[in-house]
Amino acid sequence: MKINTTFKLLLVLIALAVFLRVYNFSFPAFTTDEARIAFRGYELYHNGVDELGRKLPFLFNSPDDYELPLVSYISALGTGFFGKSELGARVPFIIIGLILILLTYKVATQLSKEKYYSLFSALILILSPVLFFLSKAPNEYIVVATLILLLFYLLNKDRLNLIPITFTIILLFLTSKLSWFIVVPFVLYTIFVFRNNLNIRDKFKLSLISFTFTILAFVLFIQVPQGARSLAENNLSFFSDISIKNGIDWIRGQGLQSGWPPAVERILIGKALFLPIGFLHWLSNIQPAVLFGQFSKDTSLSFSGMGAFPKVLIVPALLGIAFLIKKGKRSLLLYPMIVVLPAAFIYPQLKSQVILFALPFIGYIIAFGLFQVNKIMKSLIIFLMVLELSVNFLFLSSEVNIMAKSRPYWIKPILLDASSVTGAGVFISDDIVRDPASFIEWFTPLKPQISAPDLKFPYKYRQTDFGKVKLLGLSDNLRLCQPGEVSSFFVTQRDLERVKKMGANTFIRTYSEDQGAVVVYRIEGEVCIN
Repeated sequence: MKINTTFKLLLVLIALAVFLRVYNFSFPAFTTDEARIAFRGYELYHNGVDELGRKLPFLFNSPDDYELPLVSYISALGTGFFGKSELGARVPFIIIGLILILLTYKVATQLSKEKYYSLFSALILILSPVLFFLSKAPNEYIVVATLILLLFYLLNKDRLNLIPITFTIILLFLTSKLSWFIVVPFVLYTIFVFRNNLNIRDKFKLSLISFTFTILAFVLFIQVPQGARSLAENNLSFFSDISIKNGIDWIRGQGLQSGWPPAVERILIGKALFLPIGFLHWLSNIQPAVLFGQFSKDTSLSFSGMGAFPKVLIVPALLGIAFLIKKGKRSLLLYPMIVVLPAAFIYPQLKSQVILFALPFIGYIIAFGLFQVNKIMKSLIIFLMVLELSVNFLFLSSEVNIMAKSRPYWIKPILLDASSVTGAGVFISDDIVRDPASFIEWFTPLKPQISAPDLKFPYKYRQTDFGKVKLLGLSDNLRLCQPGEVSSFFVTQRDLERVKKMGANTFIRTYSEDQGAVVVYRIEGEVCIN
């Protein structure tokens, strides 16, 4: 193939990737985590503080865990140029997604000199719905996936350059704690197994760099007041999950009741059981049902009924595995397992987004499989994968309805109405969505009144007070208002009856989610919160 022809075809693929992301630009709607990062980026650029009023912090707060800094500051670049808008929030991550596709193409040229192989590898990733979803919203996973592939490319260049390799590792460690569990096995496997022709000196240097920065990351993070707790709850939760502990204790109890010798019982049924269970959980995250069936249960990361790739690609995936084993190139097959290594330690709250790290490597395997079939079969497979994705793009309205809980389009008009109420206190049920504070900050001009500038490292801090708008929790006590006071409630079914019993009986309207079910009742009366 002529170089100019290759370049032209690559431009066509990039144009296709851009079109898929620009078409229906506001789809998919943001999750609460994505909205929080978008608003935080806006605050960082325009006011130099995060959503809690802290001056350019290094660690950020979320309802679940600490968040590392790189993604938030990337988000600040977009909102700095384009303001508090979907364009500002999405553009930086669309660009990162395009860089990932270009890296996929570039790495493919290292793996095979076969005609069109690199182009097919890029096309497969372009048509991955998971990559499409995660490259249109602020999140750490698309950044980590891009940096992992960049690290792979740098480690496999003919001439090693330790400076960009070290810089890439540092960026990974500033993006997500998940990378702290991936970098060492990833680097060691690459230099000792996948590319075993490196000299001993280079292997030693690369090993030392990966170990040093990994140890440094853990040591520094543990110094944070809630650092050890954060790791235990969010990255090593498998070893503290109460359901697994109870299961092991129950089996032990049954053994003792059956007359097993206590010593034998401790040997056979102990904490070592965590290891095989963790291994199975690790493997379950890259099984065919996830990759080619249904990627996420709430369909927040893929179209309904679609996996990480179109279903027809399971055929070339199997052919690719067989080809690599036959040709003695089986070392590539283990990369999908290595990059999802955190799944062995996180249970049950592992996020499906982690599997994004493996998609480029699975794409390479699929591309090898495509070259094992004739041209007619190859053309048919490509046609079917394009057709499946096209059908989903043509019926986006149904996808919006299915994602009503995880990606709520419907919450914006509710929050805008609440923020525009005058002459009354406004209360919103805090179970309307998960962490509604993020959506209030992103969709309305309101800002939290109770900030935490004096908290250096707030952990799982939740905002509830936005001046005239406050979040109503289940534990909040209601009372009759003082003369002249009046309140406007935007309540879910959870709070409706107790608000009515206190005297708020003036119905204004109801709000429905995308599937038509009523989710919020606007009701007014002389009821206040203590």
